[in-house]
Amino acid sequence: MDFKGKAVLISGASGGMGEAIARKLAQEGCNLSLLARREEKLKKIAEEIKKNKIKCIFKKCDVTDKKDVENAVKYTYNEFKRIDIAFLNAGVLIPNPIETMDSNIIIGTMKTNFFGDIYFLESLFPIMKKQESGTIVVTSTLPDKRGKAGWGAYGASKAAISLFMESIRAEAKQKYNINIITVKPGSVETPMIKNYNRPGSVSPEKAAYIILNGIKKGKKIIQFPFSQVLMTRIGDLFPTSAYDAVPIYMQKGDDYPITEEK
Repeated sequence: MDFKGKAVLISGASGGMGEAIARKLAQEGCNLSLLARREEKLKKIAEEIKKNKIKCIFKKCDVTDKKDVENAVKYTYNEFKRIDIAFLNAGVLIPNPIETMDSNIIIGTMKTNFFGDIYFLESLFPIMKKQESGTIVVTSTLPDKRGKAGWGAYGASKAAISLFMESIRAEAKQKYNINIITVKPGSVETPMIKNYNRPGSVSPEKAAYIILNGIKKGKKIIQFPFSQVLMTRIGDLFPTSAYDAVPIYMQKGDDYPITEEK
């Protein structure tokens, strides 16, 4: 895929991978619509990105608010008259161990990590169907098949979006020429996991390079970094009895702060 001249929407664009993707796409000659809750940060990024001689707009958007999402997509379409690519990158990670289980945290996580993407899909599909083309890139997570102690809400939300995107991928492509791509990153050095960087972690800039290169190559699932992909997939093969015997401290995520990329 040649990115030059494409109209691109990016949610979660005020930091982390979303910001890194925006900056790299600006260098590729894309026109960008940046969405996030932190409007001042978006404004600063947009001003810097415009130095690449491209059009860059921004809008405050809370992905848990369906009306906000609808308005953001409509705003983007009205400005560019099309949306070629959408990167759905907003997310939240809130540890939720069983000792302090809180249904509000679980519901909130699902609203951001799962339903937020669904709201975008609902608004994007009519536009891309009319265009008879489009690409939607959703950020899930590498460990989307096995649960991790303390991270039940996050894991469930990401497993849900991974399976949902897989379920619509063939239909979207065969009926409407819409490409569905799922990004499954391991540990990326973003504020969202600043206290959980594992060996082999990559920078947001490196992650953006891998993602965009994967899209150019036509990949439908983009996973990285390799060392973590290997270890995660080996873990996926463990029988339940063996996985349950892994010491909790090796899975534990409940001592990390609330973090988000929205």
